Amino acid sequence: MDAALPYRLDIEPTAKRELEATLAARGELGPGHDHALVAGFLDRIEREIDRRVDERVGRLEPRGRRHSVINPANLGICIPIVAISGGIGHLPGLILAFAALVTVFLVSELRG
Repeated sequence: MDAALPYRLDIEPTAKRELEATLAARGELGPGHDHALVAGFLDRIEREIDRRVDERVGRLEPRGRRHSVINPANLGICIPIVAISGGIGHLPGLILAFAALVTVFLVSELRG
């Protein structure tokens, strides 16, 4: 390891440039600004870590698959709607209830 460099040589180029810029700023500004310089450096590194984590999570999620709105919980809500509309409105009530449910499910699926 080079004694002139305060970091490992295998550090990533982006992080290396950020650290070098921070050290250069410290040299110009003096030690009275250490807190602000360190906070700024850590903020940039944190954003880079967040970007990488998001990138990795994006690779782990299955591509092209979405959660469907047609699941047991949503279908369970449909049973009382159909029962009440059929009991009160008879055949026209059922037709209206089914048309409304189909419309809601289609819009939800297409928006997803």
